[in-house]
Amino acid sequence: MARELSENGVDVILLEAGGPEASAAAQDTLKGSGPHQALEPLDKAREKRLGGTSHRWGGRTFPFDELDFEARLALGIDGWPMSREEMLPYYRRAAAVLELGAFDWTAHTAVPGEPEHLLRNRSHADLEDRLIWRWSPPVKFGEVVRRELADQENCRIFSHATVTKLVKDADSGRIIEAVCKSGKSEFSVVADDFVLAAGGVETARMLLANDLGNEHDQVGRNYMIHPIGEVGTLRLRDPKSAGLAVRYARTSDGVWARRLLQLSTEVRREEDLLNLGLAIWYVDPMEPGHRDPLLSSFALARKALTKFGGFKATGMHRRFERVGGVDQHLANVFKGFPQLIGFAGRWLKDRILSTRTLPSFWVYSHRGEYRLRFDAEQSPDPQSRVMLSDERDGFGVPRIVSQHSVSVGDRQNYLKSLRRIAETIEATGWAEYVPPSEAQMLEMQMSDATHQMGVVRMGTAPESSVLDADLRVWSIPNLYCATAGAFPSAGMAGPTLTVVALATRLADHLIATERRSTARIAKEAEHG
Repeated sequence: MARELSENGVDVILLEAGGPEASAAAQDTLKGSGPHQALEPLDKAREKRLGGTSHRWGGRTFPFDELDFEARLALGIDGWPMSREEMLPYYRRAAAVLELGAFDWTAHTAVPGEPEHLLRNRSHADLEDRLIWRWSPPVKFGEVVRRELADQENCRIFSHATVTKLVKDADSGRIIEAVCKSGKSEFSVVADDFVLAAGGVETARMLLANDLGNEHDQVGRNYMIHPIGEVGTLRLRDPKSAGLAVRYARTSDGVWARRLLQLSTEVRREEDLLNLGLAIWYVDPMEPGHRDPLLSSFALARKALTKFGGFKATGMHRRFERVGGVDQHLANVFKGFPQLIGFAGRWLKDRILSTRTLPSFWVYSHRGEYRLRFDAEQSPDPQSRVMLSDERDGFGVPRIVSQHSVSVGDRQNYLKSLRRIAETIEATGWAEYVPPSEAQMLEMQMSDATHQMGVVRMGTAPESSVLDADLRVWSIPNLYCATAGAFPSAGMAGPTLTVVALATRLADHLIATERRSTARIAKEAEHG
């Protein structure tokens, strides 16, 4: 947004609470509490610095589909106040910002040599098997700021500037200044318009702490994430038919891509199914019986990382602290050492030295045995929320209490989708899939700190939302929120591409507003 605005002649002040690099002091302000924080603490999943949590982003992208924007009342989803068609121009601009190459999400046109259907000629209308994820290099926004905004005359950047208060004028209802603290100093920023772009939870926290936009008790509610699971057993009839669903490949314009599987839009709409994005995933690395040296190396490395804390020791990563059979894992590594040497060379080239980071490793199964990994949509629930704590951070701002869960209803919905997928795959003759049991789905740990959506959601009425279609807080004429927290529904795709698209759309709105204001002032001056 800062780049779009400054390039179009709008004066911008960019306030960054952190510094150019991560620091323990900045991270401390992100700490929260709540029953699920032991699994994935809020301060471990986010980063407060110039560029924010983009420094931890893996780069995977996919645009929300048509159904993601629609109202689905049976699932408690009101829908977006704009259509996907309206968002498409902004998606294309966002894709350029994120260096995604062509706006092409179809495997056979994007990846040289790929067939149209993953299932070859045995495709089934109920299963969409033609799509791909695309990966950003990934773009780190701190680098973008330093490279493209540092020398802009009309864009001033303040780091270590924590906004602690937004001051509202009692008569006009407008925000008139932002009070900031930097160390022991305090200063204020006056502006015509204010945009909160601090991530979902922090944006909600700022509104709650200043009692802004919460006339109908909507701020902080409907907290959604993308639950993840690596589940079931998939056995391919032909082990060589996994193709791009198992591996990463470069598109014709050099972008890393991988096959995406989904139930068709028609099936999801007719059967009220939440969206699941699926990939074929390697067998569980924690069990040494796979005899794969790379999987054993991965399991042992992850077990070691749990000792050091950090993001890789939280959420679904935390289970690796329970890795057993260490002797067997080491035996796998020793026996497959030549294979690991070859892998190390490819990893160095594509992961470490390349300007485009290979997203992760993959493993082919000679026996054709895999799991399905899903990224799931979560339905909005007003009781899944963030609130203010009685405890305050070092700047005197109340901390967050997270009250989030993935409901039994959502878990059963995922299981219904997986069973439907099992039937569909079996009907093609391509593979056999055995989904998890209901008990496994209900007991599965699902983290609650990444992809923070819904907490300041937009809508068509202030009684059921926080923001209008322009991302403006309903009750405040000049306060906007650019964040995934604005999403009324979660979809299954990671939020970054859609967040950038929304921010670009908001920038256009503010540029147009600025030009109308300038024209009005000029006209008034002309007429005395």
